[in-house]
Amino acid sequence: MQIHWPLIVSTTCQRVGLGLFICAFLGFVCVGSPVGLSVVAWITLVLLAVGGIASVFHLQRPKRFFNAFKNPKSHLAQEAIVTPFLGVALLACGLDGVLYDLGEASLLAGAVAAALAAAFLVCTGLAYQMGSRPAWNTPFVLVLFLLTALSAGTIGVVVLWLVSVGLVPVVFVWAAVASTAVCVACQIAYVARMRSVGYGVNVEATKEPYRPYFIAWVVMGAAVPLTMLLSLLIIPLAPVISCVIAWLSCACGIAAWTMLFFRGAHKVKMFPMYPVDLNLDM
Repeated sequence: MQIHWPLIVSTTCQRVGLGLFICAFLGFVCVGSPVGLSVVAWITLVLLAVGGIASVFHLQRPKRFFNAFKNPKSHLAQEAIVTPFLGVALLACGLDGVLYDLGEASLLAGAVAAALAAAFLVCTGLAYQMGSRPAWNTPFVLVLFLLTALSAGTIGVVVLWLVSVGLVPVVFVWAAVASTAVCVACQIAYVARMRSVGYGVNVEATKEPYRPYFIAWVVMGAAVPLTMLLSLLIIPLAPVISCVIAWLSCACGIAAWTMLFFRGAHKVKMFPMYPVDLNLDM
């Protein structure tokens, strides 16, 4: 499958932005935060805006966007339905303390926005689980959409703490390390599965033409983020730049992973006529 660059930008921004808000909200509820949810909401809104603009360029005929609402059972339709409510909820959080003061209701507004953010990610992940593309026909797709968002989100929270006060609770660093490690483990399992999906569309990620994307993901999505995060544990006074590099590298790793994800999504015939079409051993 050809790489759809607008979708690379769109889905990367969605996972980095929404993952950041969800993790920041959970951190705020559990131990507080030096950065208000309003600031995080604006960061998320900017990333979603960039992703939304990019996704428009994916549509050959943007005016047909509203056709997605015709089938409510479609995950794309559900994503489109969630989007405006998510935008309003994030805007409400962003304006809190600027145009008005929600007081105790701030927590409720944050909870609603976080829940809608999670729903958006779930809808997007499910939309890519397609039976016609064997590499995507697996729960791994949804799990990896959520795990990549979690990894980027936890690293982003560490960045917010370090930029704000110069220190970060060790539990957040460990959460970032753990979520990134689990994400990488699942991505490795997905790569292994691609070798034997059948239907004559098996993919060896370490060979051409997939190798460049695979290497880019290994470096930017696994090696660099984990190295930078572990440096924070080994050297508590590690500079903020280390964690910023980890966050940016994680985002680039998500983009690289999505490129590999698209390249390996070969489509099979819906109505095979011969055994060879099914790659059966017969």
